[in-house]
Amino acid sequence: MEIEQPAFGRRLRRLRLESGLTQGDLAGGPVSTSYVSRIESGSRLPSEETLRHLAGKLGLDVARLVSSEGSQDCWGATMAEVSTALADKDLSRVIDLLESHAELPARLPEDWAWQALWARSLARSEMKDPVGQREDLRQLVVLTRKWESPCLLARLLVELSRAERKLGGIAEARTAAQEALSLVEGFPSGTHTLGVSVRLALIAAETEAGLLAQAATRIPDVLDMVADASSELTVQAYWTCSGVRIRQGLFQEGRELIAHALSAMDSRRDLLGWARLRLAAVSLELRCPEPSSLEIQTWLQEAADALRYVGDPIHHAELTAVAARVHLMEGRPADALTQAAAAEDTGLLTFHDRLRTRLLRAEATMRLGRNQEGVRLAQSVAEESEGAGYLDLAAEAWKAVAVSRELPPAM
Repeated sequence: MEIEQPAFGRRLRRLRLESGLTQGDLAGGPVSTSYVSRIESGSRLPSEETLRHLAGKLGLDVARLVSSEGSQDCWGATMAEVSTALADKDLSRVIDLLESHAELPARLPEDWAWQALWARSLARSEMKDPVGQREDLRQLVVLTRKWESPCLLARLLVELSRAERKLGGIAEARTAAQEALSLVEGFPSGTHTLGVSVRLALIAAETEAGLLAQAATRIPDVLDMVADASSELTVQAYWTCSGVRIRQGLFQEGRELIAHALSAMDSRRDLLGWARLRLAAVSLELRCPEPSSLEIQTWLQEAADALRYVGDPIHHAELTAVAARVHLMEGRPADALTQAAAAEDTGLLTFHDRLRTRLLRAEATMRLGRNQEGVRLAQSVAEESEGAGYLDLAAEAWKAVAVSRELPPAM
């Protein structure tokens, strides 16, 4: 017979309380009080011998004890606990309540499964588990396709596009964003914010895929739409569009867009976002000819100061990676190499940032006179980027390989 936890534990607890018994009253023989507690909490599965013992204590037969009757009530209680745990930011509790149900859609009614998957995806996102979050989002998309809810499906596809992009699935990210755009086009009301989010997800995927011309065609519409959007979305739009323009070589327009984003971001409302925007501004400025050292140092210091208070390990890894790029610009390849290696060794960077940081290591290694080692690193970046569809980054890596041949030999 199949026992599902934590549903069985909840059922056992309910039956025990209805019978006026304590956990100690159920103990005896092979079953200790602590074992009953672990079964009721959902952390242990009872053996057949234990089931017979518990059924006898409750005056039931085993079939009645393990009956799935009332399972929806159990899941209602579970989801109530999940909701309160999310509100309390007790993310490990959310995972504990749902982790034993890897295949939620197969085990639950669709409405319960959807809520459970969404809650778990939120918890995994906050806990920096991109692989788990992506799997939950994929299952959510499958479930939502069965319903007549195009806007809900588009929202999930945007989230999935972002998750795929973080993990290097650039083709999957583009596909998800393209489908989301097809769903929201033609809806005149109630989808303005969603429409901007969908277009930004698609621009981001196209940019990293090297499809700058396609991404650039969407910029005028996006900038028109954000006139009526929230400040957070406006900042994201300026930030994203700035990246496209600078990659296109339109440096002045790109700088103006990131300046708009910086002025629109209020540190009092979102200190973490404020800090990360400054790291993005540094990265974009470093792509420009004759980057402004004064602005770079100001933004970098502001980001570092803010992240002391609100940064998670992943944000400090991002800060370290950006600082490495600044060291290289300043002509300190040894410091750049040390910082880049430290950032990459955390294992926390996104797929794109990890490869870009490895490319930085390659460039620093070449400048230190170790050309063969640097070329091998750059080639690995180029090949992995091409394989994942990040053609923009692949082109940069191959360019670094070509430039290495022009460097003077080490003295």
